[in-house]
Amino acid sequence: MAEDPYRVLGVSSDATDAEIKRAYRKLARQHHPDRNPGDAAAEERFKAIQASYEAVGTAEARREHDQRRRMEDMFGGGGFQGNPFGGGFGGVDLGDIISQFMGGRGTAAPGSNFNFGQGFGGRQTQQPSSEPAEPSRGADIEAGLDISLEQALGGTEIRFSHRRLKRCGKCKGSSFGTSKRCAPCNGTGVETKGSTLTVKVPPKASHGQLLRLKKMGHEHPQGEPGDLLITLRLDAEEGRRW
Repeated sequence: MAEDPYRVLGVSSDATDAEIKRAYRKLARQHHPDRNPGDAAAEERFKAIQASYEAVGTAEARREHDQRRRMEDMFGGGGFQGNPFGGGFGGVDLGDIISQFMGGRGTAAPGSNFNFGQGFGGRQTQQPSSEPAEPSRGADIEAGLDISLEQALGGTEIRFSHRRLKRCGKCKGSSFGTSKRCAPCNGTGVETKGSTLTVKVPPKASHGQLLRLKKMGHEHPQGEPGDLLITLRLDAEEGRRW
């Protein structure tokens, strides 16, 4: 795990920009290789100081770092592990979740049954003025649902539980992308919640058929929810493994 840049620079997380700059300059002079020739430890320390200042030395970099750290606190530093609700989710890398908030695109974790899809906020690059801005939207969730041959032929309704990000009940998503510290969501604008719904499997459903449940994916702090995409799978007892 990377070192805390505030700790490396010897300042508190609520230090002013000026205090951070002063601390950086002092430590950089103290550990600069020119002042410590042949000292490998000083050189490594100097590199750590440089990297820490790059992480929090500007307002934009500091905002992104603090947002990332709040999300790590929110998810416990390890993403979702297992599924206490009994369906759909495997382990997910925390980096995939965070990248969505930072404007990247999530990918499915190895061995998992779902994919966070496109990140919160859409693309972060500048749009030409002649093109409409891409609307903010939560990520889709992909999951698999095992059904029997009888259920596939005749159709059925199945209760399905999954976990998703939902807009914070306290700040209503207003703390996302700001320095505002909302206690329940740690400033991310969303909270992890369990959700249970009824999935309607149509008659004559086929193996691999995709069902789209609108707005049952991850919620965006300030936009529309994504969808829940369920792939039907004839279970192993029917002689057809997924």
